Amino acid sequence: MRITRRRMDFLQKIKQLYEATDLPVHYARVAELLGVSKWSAYEMLKTLEKEGFLASQYEVNQGEKFPGRAMVLFAPTRLAEAVLSGKVLEEKAPLKEWRQVKERLLSLCEGLKKNNPRELIEQLMAELPGLERPLIFSAYMIALLIAQLQTLSEKSLGLVKNVVLGAAKAETGLAMFAGAAMGSMLKTATQFPLLSQIVSHLDRFQDNLVELNQSEQALLMDFLEEALEKAT
Repeated sequence: MRITRRRMDFLQKIKQLYEATDLPVHYARVAELLGVSKWSAYEMLKTLEKEGFLASQYEVNQGEKFPGRAMVLFAPTRLAEAVLSGKVLEEKAPLKEWRQVKERLLSLCEGLKKNNPRELIEQLMAELPGLERPLIFSAYMIALLIAQLQTLSEKSLGLVKNVVLGAAKAETGLAMFAGAAMGSMLKTATQFPLLSQIVSHLDRFQDNLVELNQSEQALLMDFLEEALEKAT
């Protein structure tokens, strides 16, 4: 992945501000420090968000004369951290394809709250064997494990989420997630008729973690965190 100097400037400034306060950053502050218009900063940050470098959230600004209007704030993702540390994303999976897959899987995870998770499990199990790219396969596997945990209880999913979000490194968090998910399913093996197939796919998932470079692991960990948020 090639990052322009201008985009690096924005990422570095966001990282600097975020680390100073441990809080997401408003685009107007970035604009002020870089000497650009607020709208130029906003457009650039939204572009960086679309590419996976930033995550956005909305907060109500209580300090305004008429409180209630939401502000959009940005924080760096693990992918941004990897790029800023000099690690480059190899084009094993084109980013356009990754964004499409990520968007689809996040939508499916969000639907777990109202749809039958077993239908999603069957759908993902049917698609997994045809996936060749390690990054794409691993994302599908994460969605599958989340759906499996949802069949147990939302509490089980919440416990796994708490374990994973405490991980300092992406590879560690991904391995912990797979282990915790598998452990939960093994305790109630009779509820999972497809368990033997899932175990074989999980072996491939764990092999993939070794193959993926650090930037790809960062992409996958960011996806895992978002997927867990959507499903709980």
